[in-house]
Amino acid sequence: PQAISIDMLSTSAPPSHNHELSTLSGGAVVHKWLCGSPRAILILQHGFGEYAERYVFSHSQFIQKLNAKNINVWGMDLWGHGDSPGSRGKVNVRKAVTDHIQLRHHTSNEKLPVFLFGLSLGGLITARSVVSEPGPEKGVILLSPALPEPLPMFGQGAIGLFARLMPSVELPKARTPIERLFRDAEQIRLAEADQTMFKGKMSFLLAATALDAGTELWNELGDWRAPTLVVHGASDVSVPFETSKRFVDEISSSDKTLHLVEDGYHELLNDSNAEEVTQLLLDWIGDRLS
Repeated sequence: PQAISIDMLSTSAPPSHNHELSTLSGGAVVHKWLCGSPRAILILQHGFGEYAERYVFSHSQFIQKLNAKNINVWGMDLWGHGDSPGSRGKVNVRKAVTDHIQLRHHTSNEKLPVFLFGLSLGGLITARSVVSEPGPEKGVILLSPALPEPLPMFGQGAIGLFARLMPSVELPKARTPIERLFRDAEQIRLAEADQTMFKGKMSFLLAATALDAGTELWNELGDWRAPTLVVHGASDVSVPFETSKRFVDEISSSDKTLHLVEDGYHELLNDSNAEEVTQLLLDWIGDRLS
Protein backbone atom coordinates (compact mmCIF):
# COMPACT_ATOMS: atom_id res chain seq x y z
CA PRO A 1 0.00 0.00 0.00
CA GLN A 2 0.96 3.64 -0.48
CA ALA A 3 2.93 4.99 2.47
CA ILE A 4 0.96 7.50 4.51
CA SER A 5 2.31 10.34 6.64
CA ILE A 6 0.69 12.18 9.56
CA ASP A 7 -0.06 15.20 7.36
CA MET A 8 -1.86 13.09 4.76
CA LEU A 9 -3.92 11.36 7.42
CA SER A 10 -4.77 14.52 9.29
CA THR A 11 -6.16 16.24 6.19
CA SER A 12 -8.67 13.41 5.68
CA ALA A 13 -10.04 13.72 9.23
CA PRO A 14 -12.65 16.27 10.37
CA PRO A 15 -11.02 19.49 11.61
CA SER A 16 -10.18 19.47 15.29
CA HIS A 17 -10.15 22.53 17.49
CA ASN A 18 -6.96 24.48 18.22
CA HIS A 19 -3.93 22.19 18.16
CA GLU A 20 -0.84 23.24 20.13
CA LEU A 21 2.52 21.59 20.78
CA SER A 22 4.73 21.84 23.84
CA THR A 23 7.69 19.91 25.25
CA LEU A 24 8.20 18.50 28.72
CA SER A 25 11.54 19.01 30.48
CA GLY A 26 12.57 15.44 29.61
CA GLY A 27 12.02 16.03 25.88
CA ALA A 28 8.66 14.32 25.31
CA VAL A 29 6.30 16.23 23.03
CA VAL A 30 2.78 17.04 24.23
CA HIS A 31 -0.10 17.72 21.85
CA LYS A 32 -3.05 19.80 23.04
CA TRP A 33 -6.40 19.88 21.28
CA LEU A 34 -8.29 22.80 22.81
CA CYS A 35 -11.90 23.95 22.62
CA GLY A 36 -13.44 27.34 23.31
CA SER A 37 -15.23 26.76 26.62
CA PRO A 38 -13.68 23.63 28.16
CA ARG A 39 -15.42 21.73 30.94
CA ALA A 40 -12.52 19.36 31.62
CA ILE A 41 -9.14 18.05 30.45
CA LEU A 42 -8.42 14.47 29.42
CA ILE A 43 -4.79 13.32 29.38
CA LEU A 44 -4.55 10.69 26.65
CA GLN A 45 -1.72 8.15 26.70
CA HIS A 46 -1.30 6.11 23.53
CA GLY A 47 -0.06 2.53 23.30
CA PHE A 48 3.17 0.94 22.05
CA GLY A 49 4.06 1.79 18.47
CA GLU A 50 1.43 4.50 17.94
CA TYR A 51 1.22 8.20 18.79
CA ALA A 52 -1.22 10.80 20.10
CA GLU A 53 -2.33 12.20 16.72
CA ARG A 54 -3.57 8.76 15.69
CA TYR A 55 -6.62 9.49 17.89
CA VAL A 56 -7.55 12.32 15.49
CA PHE A 57 -8.11 10.14 12.41
CA SER A 58 -8.34 6.63 13.94
CA HIS A 59 -9.71 5.31 17.24
CA SER A 60 -13.21 6.55 16.27
CA GLN A 61 -11.76 10.08 16.02
CA PHE A 62 -11.89 10.11 19.81
CA ILE A 63 -10.20 13.51 20.14
CA GLN A 64 -12.81 15.30 18.01
CA LYS A 65 -15.61 13.64 19.98
CA LEU A 66 -14.08 14.77 23.26
CA ASN A 67 -13.63 18.32 21.93
CA ALA A 68 -17.28 18.28 20.81
CA LYS A 69 -18.16 17.62 24.47
CA ASN A 70 -16.03 20.66 25.47
CA ILE A 71 -13.20 18.52 26.81
CA ASN A 72 -9.62 19.58 26.08
CA VAL A 73 -7.29 16.71 25.20
CA TRP A 74 -3.61 16.61 26.14
CA GLY A 75 -1.72 13.73 24.55
CA MET A 76 1.95 12.89 25.19
CA ASP A 77 4.00 11.11 22.54
CA LEU A 78 6.14 8.57 24.36
CA TRP A 79 9.92 8.79 23.91
CA GLY A 80 10.73 7.16 20.56
CA HIS A 81 7.17 7.65 19.29
CA GLY A 82 5.37 10.26 17.18
CA ASP A 83 6.97 13.69 17.43
CA SER A 84 9.06 12.90 20.52
CA PRO A 85 12.82 12.31 20.15
CA GLY A 86 14.62 9.02 20.73
CA SER A 87 15.24 5.77 18.86
CA ARG A 88 11.96 4.61 17.38
CA GLY A 89 10.00 2.31 19.65
CA LYS A 90 12.57 2.29 22.46
CA VAL A 91 10.65 3.16 25.64
CA ASN A 92 11.81 3.31 29.24
CA VAL A 93 8.56 2.94 31.18
CA ARG A 94 10.06 4.51 34.30
CA LYS A 95 10.89 7.68 32.31
CA ALA A 96 7.45 7.62 30.71
CA VAL A 97 5.78 7.51 34.13
CA THR A 98 7.90 10.46 35.30
CA ASP A 99 6.88 12.40 32.19
CA HIS A 100 3.23 11.50 32.74
CA ILE A 101 3.31 12.76 36.34
CA GLN A 102 4.90 16.01 35.16
CA LEU A 103 2.12 16.44 32.58
CA ARG A 104 -0.50 15.86 35.29
CA HIS A 105 1.15 18.58 37.39
CA HIS A 106 0.78 21.02 34.49
CA THR A 107 -3.01 20.63 34.54
CA SER A 108 -3.21 22.23 37.99
CA ASN A 109 -2.85 25.67 36.40
CA GLU A 110 -5.99 25.13 34.32
CA LYS A 111 -8.48 24.90 37.23
CA LEU A 112 -10.49 22.22 35.39
CA PRO A 113 -11.52 18.66 36.29
CA VAL A 114 -9.01 16.15 34.89
CA PHE A 115 -9.52 12.66 33.50
CA LEU A 116 -6.78 10.18 32.57
CA PHE A 117 -7.00 7.74 29.65
CA GLY A 118 -4.52 5.05 28.66
CA LEU A 119 -4.58 2.29 26.04
CA SER A 120 -2.50 -0.88 26.41
CA LEU A 121 1.05 0.22 27.36
CA GLY A 122 -0.45 3.66 27.90
CA GLY A 123 -2.74 2.03 30.43
CA LEU A 124 0.25 0.71 32.37
CA ILE A 125 1.95 4.12 32.31
CA THR A 126 -1.26 5.84 33.42
CA ALA A 127 -1.91 3.34 36.22
CA ARG A 128 1.68 3.48 37.48
CA SER A 129 1.50 7.28 37.45
CA VAL A 130 -1.67 7.19 39.56
CA VAL A 131 -0.26 4.89 42.25
CA SER A 132 3.08 6.73 42.26
CA GLU A 133 1.38 10.04 42.94
CA PRO A 134 -2.37 9.90 43.67
CA GLY A 135 -4.03 13.13 42.58
CA PRO A 136 -7.38 14.90 42.38
CA GLU A 137 -8.40 13.42 39.03
CA LYS A 138 -12.13 12.96 38.44
CA GLY A 139 -11.63 9.61 36.78
CA VAL A 140 -9.26 7.11 35.16
CA ILE A 141 -10.12 5.14 32.01
CA LEU A 142 -7.96 2.16 31.11
CA LEU A 143 -8.64 0.58 27.73
CA SER A 144 -7.19 -2.92 27.23
CA PRO A 145 -4.44 -2.08 29.75
CA ALA A 146 -1.18 -4.05 29.65
CA LEU A 147 -0.56 -4.68 33.35
CA PRO A 148 2.22 -7.30 33.52
CA GLU A 149 2.29 -9.47 36.61
CA PRO A 150 5.66 -10.39 38.15
CA LEU A 151 7.64 -13.20 36.57
CA PRO A 152 9.52 -15.78 38.64
CA MET A 153 12.64 -14.13 40.06
CA PHE A 154 15.02 -15.82 37.61
CA GLY A 155 13.02 -14.80 34.53
CA GLN A 156 12.58 -11.19 35.58
CA GLY A 157 16.24 -10.98 36.57
CA ALA A 158 17.35 -12.35 33.20
CA ILE A 159 15.30 -9.78 31.28
CA GLY A 160 16.71 -7.03 33.51
CA LEU A 161 20.24 -8.22 32.77
CA PHE A 162 19.63 -8.25 29.00
CA ALA A 163 18.14 -4.74 29.29
CA ARG A 164 21.33 -3.47 30.93
CA LEU A 165 23.63 -5.21 28.43
CA MET A 166 21.69 -4.59 25.21
CA PRO A 167 18.70 -2.32 25.90
CA SER A 168 17.85 -1.63 22.25
CA VAL A 169 17.86 -5.26 21.10
CA GLU A 170 14.36 -6.50 20.32
CA LEU A 171 12.80 -9.54 21.92
CA PRO A 172 12.39 -12.53 19.60
CA LYS A 173 8.66 -12.75 20.34
CA ALA A 174 6.55 -11.62 17.37
CA ARG A 175 4.05 -8.79 17.77
CA THR A 176 0.34 -9.43 17.38
CA PRO A 177 -0.61 -8.95 13.69
CA ILE A 178 -2.63 -5.80 12.99
CA GLU A 179 -5.66 -7.80 11.86
CA ARG A 180 -5.79 -9.46 15.29
CA LEU A 181 -5.75 -6.08 17.05
CA PHE A 182 -8.90 -4.73 15.37
CA ARG A 183 -11.21 -5.59 12.47
CA ASP A 184 -12.19 -2.35 10.73
CA ALA A 185 -10.86 -2.82 7.19
CA GLU A 186 -10.21 0.88 6.57
CA GLN A 187 -8.35 1.24 9.86
CA ILE A 188 -6.24 -1.82 9.02
CA ARG A 189 -5.35 -0.20 5.68
CA LEU A 190 -4.42 3.07 7.37
CA ALA A 191 -2.30 1.35 10.02
CA GLU A 192 -0.42 -0.77 7.47
CA ALA A 193 0.42 2.33 5.42
CA ASP A 194 1.17 4.65 8.34
CA GLN A 195 4.87 5.57 8.30
CA THR A 196 4.73 7.14 11.76
CA MET A 197 3.65 3.96 13.53
CA PHE A 198 6.51 1.81 14.84
CA LYS A 199 5.95 -1.75 13.68
CA GLY A 200 9.04 -3.39 15.20
CA LYS A 201 9.16 -5.60 18.28
CA MET A 202 9.47 -4.72 21.94
CA SER A 203 13.01 -3.97 23.15
CA PHE A 204 14.58 -5.53 26.23
CA LEU A 205 14.55 -2.03 27.78
CA LEU A 206 10.78 -1.78 27.37
CA ALA A 207 10.19 -5.35 28.56
CA ALA A 208 12.30 -4.93 31.70
CA THR A 209 10.96 -1.52 32.70
CA ALA A 210 7.36 -2.59 31.99
CA LEU A 211 7.80 -5.65 34.21
CA ASP A 212 9.27 -3.49 36.97
CA ALA A 213 6.40 -1.00 36.68
CA GLY A 214 3.84 -3.80 36.71
CA THR A 215 5.39 -5.42 39.78
CA GLU A 216 5.38 -2.10 41.65
CA LEU A 217 1.81 -1.40 40.53
CA TRP A 218 0.38 -4.70 41.79
CA ASN A 219 2.03 -4.15 45.16
CA GLU A 220 0.35 -0.76 45.65
CA LEU A 221 -3.21 -1.23 44.37
CA GLY A 222 -4.69 -1.11 47.86
CA ASP A 223 -4.15 2.66 47.86
CA TRP A 224 -6.05 3.24 44.58
CA ARG A 225 -9.04 5.53 45.28
CA ALA A 226 -9.68 7.20 41.90
CA PRO A 227 -12.99 6.57 40.09
CA THR A 228 -12.04 3.98 37.48
CA LEU A 229 -13.45 2.47 34.30
CA VAL A 230 -11.61 -0.47 32.73
CA VAL A 231 -12.79 -1.67 29.32
CA HIS A 232 -11.39 -4.84 27.76
CA GLY A 233 -12.26 -7.10 24.85
CA ALA A 234 -13.14 -10.67 25.72
CA SER A 235 -11.32 -11.84 22.56
CA ASP A 236 -8.16 -9.76 23.07
CA VAL A 237 -5.20 -11.98 22.10
CA SER A 238 -2.61 -9.28 22.86
CA VAL A 239 -3.45 -8.66 26.54
CA PRO A 240 -5.69 -11.13 28.42
CA PHE A 241 -8.83 -9.61 29.94
CA GLU A 242 -8.37 -11.67 33.11
CA THR A 243 -5.63 -9.24 34.19
CA SER A 244 -8.08 -6.34 34.01
CA LYS A 245 -10.59 -8.30 36.06
CA ARG A 246 -8.02 -8.91 38.79
CA PHE A 247 -6.98 -5.24 38.70
CA VAL A 248 -10.55 -4.02 39.24
CA ASP A 249 -11.06 -6.57 42.01
CA GLU A 250 -7.97 -5.36 43.87
CA ILE A 251 -8.22 -1.56 43.67
CA SER A 252 -9.86 0.15 46.63
CA SER A 253 -11.94 2.68 44.71
CA SER A 254 -15.61 2.90 45.67
CA ASP A 255 -16.40 3.86 42.05
CA LYS A 256 -14.99 1.15 39.80
CA THR A 257 -16.34 -0.66 36.75
CA LEU A 258 -15.03 -3.42 34.52
CA HIS A 259 -16.79 -3.52 31.15
CA LEU A 260 -16.01 -6.59 29.05
CA VAL A 261 -16.79 -6.22 25.35
CA GLU A 262 -18.06 -9.52 24.01
CA ASP A 263 -15.84 -10.70 21.12
CA GLY A 264 -13.87 -7.43 21.38
CA TYR A 265 -10.27 -7.28 20.14
CA HIS A 266 -7.40 -5.20 21.57
CA GLU A 267 -7.89 -1.75 19.98
CA LEU A 268 -11.56 -1.41 20.83
CA LEU A 269 -11.96 2.07 19.33
CA ASN A 270 -10.90 0.64 15.95
CA ASP A 271 -12.86 -2.60 16.27
CA SER A 272 -16.34 -3.69 15.22
CA ASN A 273 -17.81 -2.43 18.52
CA ALA A 274 -16.07 0.96 18.30
CA GLU A 275 -19.23 3.09 18.32
CA GLU A 276 -20.61 1.34 21.41
CA VAL A 277 -17.30 1.62 23.29
CA THR A 278 -16.78 5.28 22.35
CA GLN A 279 -20.24 6.17 23.65
CA LEU A 280 -19.58 4.22 26.85
CA LEU A 281 -16.44 6.29 27.51
CA LEU A 282 -18.13 9.61 26.73
CA ASP A 283 -21.13 8.77 28.93
CA TRP A 284 -18.89 7.72 31.81
CA ILE A 285 -16.99 11.01 31.66
CA GLY A 286 -20.22 12.99 31.31
CA ASP A 287 -21.75 11.32 34.35
CA ARG A 288 -18.80 12.42 36.48
CA LEU A 289 -18.99 15.99 35.23
CA SER A 290 -22.72 16.38 35.85
